[in-house]
Amino acid sequence: MNGRKQILVQDDISGVAAGTNIQWRAHTNASVTTDGTTATLTLNGKSLQASILNAPSGVSFSTMTADPMPQDPPIPTGNEYAVNPSNAGVTVLVIETEGGSDLSLQVLLNPQWDGMASSDFVTPPSVGVSDWSVTSHNAS
Repeated sequence: MNGRKQILVQDDISGVAAGTNIQWRAHTNASVTTDGTTATLTLNGKSLQASILNAPSGVSFSTMTADPMPQDPPIPTGNEYAVNPSNAGVTVLVIETEGGSDLSLQVLLNPQWDGMASSDFVTPPSVGVSDWSVTSHNAS
């Protein structure tokens, strides 16, 4: 969007029982710092700012290691995939919330291109994924 200067990642979630943990994750080799609903990813001297748009109350970014979760299925045995590869240097950017009502998680990614100012970025309108089109997020 915005002339290919920004990326919007959106997940519309419904039908999740109340009290069920919902976790959005993005794996990265970048170093990550978080500050509430904003995260900065830095790699090879370049950075990208991630922002949670229209964040529900209490929702913010956090990070975790890229290790298997206790509820993940076991790694298959007896084949070339029997060993879990190392995730050294990988950080997981995380958003956690609970089910119980319809939810739209919107993460806006703003690469910090050389020569761009914060005023060059736009906040897109909130559009349900089912209504996305080539022009649905154009600035009005």
